[in-house]
Amino acid sequence: MSDSKQPEGFIPGGLVIDHLCGTLEGVLTIAGEVENVELQAGHLCVTETGVMKDGQVEADSIVIDGSVSGVTFTTPRLSAGAGARISDCVIEMGSPTGCAIHEDACFEGDVRISVSRKGGAGGSASGSGSSRTNSTSSATPQANIPAGDDEPDLHWPAQTPDISEADQDADIPLGG
Repeated sequence: MSDSKQPEGFIPGGLVIDHLCGTLEGVLTIAGEVENVELQAGHLCVTETGVMKDGQVEADSIVIDGSVSGVTFTTPRLSAGAGARISDCVIEMGSPTGCAIHEDACFEGDVRISVSRKGGAGGSASGSGSSRTNSTSSATPQANIPAGDDEPDLHWPAQTPDISEADQDADIPLGG
């Protein structure tokens, strides 16, 4: 391998790795099985035969065509192909336009995709939506922002009125 070529890694089918930890600037292609992952890579590709279980991955781009479960991905670009089987994962992205999901990709269990305007990298999945602070104090009540939601919707009130207390004969506008 010449020094000018970008470093690449390949985990072949049939190979099982119990703990993968490290940093790779180039492309890592997984065709085997990897468990307990702590990885930073330029680009990650999980092939149709590839299996990844439990861990955290941060990469510039991720392509999933195999099976992943229990992994937290932090990336600005993610592609889930037709053979992708994703279960119990968290995907933290920098932009919703960086995500491509094939219609035949399979999502099972608790899969959360969150978008942060600060970019795809940095921060952990736990509490990513609740770490936001508001430096201004005002009399206007602030809406609670659920995890993964970017901004409060200013068109909705912070508190929904209790309709059981509303006048039953009140005029309700029906559009127009």
